[in-house]
Amino acid sequence: MKRIVYLIIFCAACFGNLCAQTFDVVQGALTWRYDANSLTAPMAFQGATLAVMGAEHSLTGTTMRVEPSAQYEPLTVSVAYSGNGATVVADGALAPYLTCTIDGPRVSITAASSLLQEVTYRLSGEGESFTLVGEYKSTVELLGVSLKAAGNIPALYIANGKRIDIYCADGTTNNFEDAPSNIMKSAFYVKGHAEWKGGGTVNIQGNARHAYSSNDYTEVKASFTGTINILGAKSDGMHIDQYFLQNGGTINVNNVEGDAVDVGYKYEDDDVTISGDTLNGQAHIKAGVLNLTVATPDTKALKTASDMVITGGNLDIRANADGTRGISSGNDLTVGTKGATDNSEPYILLTAKGGTFTDAEGETHKCRGIKVKNNFYFYSGTIKRNLDSSVSADKMIDVDGMPYVYGGKFDGLSL
Repeated sequence: MKRIVYLIIFCAACFGNLCAQTFDVVQGALTWRYDANSLTAPMAFQGATLAVMGAEHSLTGTTMRVEPSAQYEPLTVSVAYSGNGATVVADGALAPYLTCTIDGPRVSITAASSLLQEVTYRLSGEGESFTLVGEYKSTVELLGVSLKAAGNIPALYIANGKRIDIYCADGTTNNFEDAPSNIMKSAFYVKGHAEWKGGGTVNIQGNARHAYSSNDYTEVKASFTGTINILGAKSDGMHIDQYFLQNGGTINVNNVEGDAVDVGYKYEDDDVTISGDTLNGQAHIKAGVLNLTVATPDTKALKTASDMVITGGNLDIRANADGTRGISSGNDLTVGTKGATDNSEPYILLTAKGGTFTDAEGETHKCRGIKVKNNFYFYSGTIKRNLDSSVSADKMIDVDGMPYVYGGKFDGLSL
C-alpha cells in the first residue's frame, strides 16, 4: 500500500485567518489559486501527486506557497499575455474541471461537461490566441487585450453552444487579428449565443475570411455602450447565424470584401434543414449606431436571409460599388414602429453609388439603397438619400412585393 501523508496546512500559529489569504499551486505559467480559509480539509500527498479539493496536482515542477496579499477570485480564470508568453491564474476549485494549456503566447482551455457553474475568463496583455471549449455558459472579459494569431487558428475562438457574455471593460481597447492561414471561420469566432456588454472598444481584422462570426445569435445589449470596429475582412465583416439584435453601442464595418453584416439561417445538424429557432435569419435594430460600407461588387451592407426590422438607431449605410445593395432583406422589411406618433427614430442615411454588375452566370444586379424580396412596411422614422449617391431618387428602393407606407419620412428619395 502506498504511503499517504496528510498535511494540515493552516495551523493557528502561522496560517490563521488573519494571515493566509490564498494557497497557490504553481505549475510553470499556470497557478491554481485556492482560498486559504476554505481549506479546512487536509491535503493528501500520494507518491508524486498532491490532492486538493478533488484535484490531483503533479508535484513535478510544482511550487506551493501561501500568498497573504493575493486576491482570491472565485469561479474566475485570469489570462495575462506578455508578448512571447502568458500566465494563467485560475480558481483552484475549478482544477477538477479545467484543462489549461499554455504554449508561449497561445492559451487553450477546455472545460469538462461536468462543470455546471458559470466561469469568468479575464483577458489582458498582448499575445497570439485564446481558445475556450466547453458546454456551459461563460463570461469572457476583455480588459485591454491584443491578440494577433499566427498559424491556422483564430485570435479568439470559443466553441460552446450556450450563452457567452462578451464584456468589454470601460475605457479599454481590445484588438484581434488572424493570419491569412487561419482555417476557421473568422478572426473572432463564437460558437454559441454571443451577448455583448460593457463600454470598451474592440477592433477586429480578418485576414483569412470573416472578421467576426457567431454560430448562433449575436446580441448587442443596451448595456453595451462601446464600439465594435471591423477594420477589414477577406469576406464578411460580421457573419451571424440565427439572428442579430442591436440594442445599443456603435458598430463600424469597413474595408470588407464580402458583406458588411450578413445574417443567415441556423440549420439543424444535417446542415440542410432550417432550424425552427426563434427569429431565424432575422436582424432587429432597436437602438445604437450602425455604420456599414461595402465597396466590392455584388455585396450587401446589411443583409438578412429572412425578415429585417429597424425600429430605432442611427444607420449610415453605404453601397459603393456596382451591384451593391445597402439594406438587403430576404423577406419583409419593417422600418419604424406601428402607431408611432414621433418620427424621430429610426434614422437611415443611404448612399448608393454604383452601376449594374453581371455575375459569372450572366445575371445582372443593380446598385440599390434598399432591396426587399417581399413586402416593405414603413411606419416611422426617416429614410434619407445621401446626395453623394449616383443612383437616382426613384431607384434607391426596390421592392419585389408590396410597399406599405403608413408614416415616416422619405428625404430625397421615393418609392
